[in-house]
Amino acid sequence: MIKNKFLKILSFFIFPFIVFMIHMVFAFYGVYITFTWLDIPMHFLGGLAISYTIVLFLKFFKDKNMINIRNRFIFVLVVVALVILVAVLWEFYEFFLKTFFNVSTQPNLEDTLLDLFMGLVGGLFGGIVFRRI
Repeated sequence: MIKNKFLKILSFFIFPFIVFMIHMVFAFYGVYITFTWLDIPMHFLGGLAISYTIVLFLKFFKDKNMINIRNRFIFVLVVVALVILVAVLWEFYEFFLKTFFNVSTQPNLEDTLLDLFMGLVGGLFGGIVFRRI
């Protein structure tokens, strides 16, 4: 029983894991350097993947009678807020890499803000589309 719950919860992370692995391959092979524009859809895709995981968690908690958000607007708002939290933590991670390991992933403030915005848009899109799961 516990193993089944663990595997179910672990399955919630498949989409974000795939997006992360694509990101790692792109970073390792310098794809972002060759195609600088690719960073933008990847942040959108990241927001979408995280919103998918959050929606699955909210459904899981609803099935366990732990939480039930009936209002569609509030549901999407919660999803987007949590996606933004993850996006900000991701940008902190990139800042950490730049500060302590001299790995530059944030060329300027505009890039960071655009990354956050694209995560927000991906999260909003995902919150609206995936709420029907």
